[in-house]
Amino acid sequence: MSSMTTVDEVAKTPESTETIFDGILFSFNDETGPVLSVNYSPLNERQAIATIIQGITAVGMTPEVERELFGPIPVPYNQEYRALVYVFRVESSAFIEGRFCSLFLIFKKEMIRFIANVYAMIKSALNVYHDTHLINDTSLREEAVVEIYRNLIANLKFKHHIRTFRINNGITIEFEEQTIMFGNELTVLVDEKAKMIYTYAPRNLPKETRAKALKTIQTLNKYEYQNQFTIKTLSSKKAFVDLLKRNKIQIVG
Repeated sequence: MSSMTTVDEVAKTPESTETIFDGILFSFNDETGPVLSVNYSPLNERQAIATIIQGITAVGMTPEVERELFGPIPVPYNQEYRALVYVFRVESSAFIEGRFCSLFLIFKKEMIRFIANVYAMIKSALNVYHDTHLINDTSLREEAVVEIYRNLIANLKFKHHIRTFRINNGITIEFEEQTIMFGNELTVLVDEKAKMIYTYAPRNLPKETRAKALKTIQTLNKYEYQNQFTIKTLSSKKAFVDLLKRNKIQIVG
């Protein structure tokens, strides 16, 4: 086991707008408690250490915990990021039950929706890496941790989507990809790449109905995009139709 490695000391993975994760932390336990060994992430040392302490405290270190994926959890002192925590044990001459270790996958909080879609896949991949890369004390090397991270981001990609909805009596109905239909209700286009939510409502839509629909959109922004998207209301149907055309959305019905 080596001293802590920071992201600046390792060749960085090229940035990609399709990468789910932004970095990884690795810690192992010695006689004094958890030790931050690798910080290959945008977090500074204070944030990384606090994340590890908080994460391990939350999941516990009981002998019954062999390996498991937890989270997302907040990153202390940094509201931009969240973390998944993967805890596991490796063979060790120093610990009868095995040495307790943890990997923390760091990501921007607006990625929670995408993380949820591949959560089971992430857990399965980490189990494989545990079986093949992180087996005992001698295998706890920074190179192995960085290789795991690079493999993960190479295989777990996401694509920004254009999503379209209709909000009817507080109920959100998502259209099939690349289509939309107008009615006497609030119509919505979500541009995930631009982090924009565009809404349009016909002029004769009652004020109360409009307000209820906008509240539904605010809820969607909160829970699916962590309030990271900007909501913009278009009062002109022509402007909304032009937006649809630019994004190659077919109007049906």
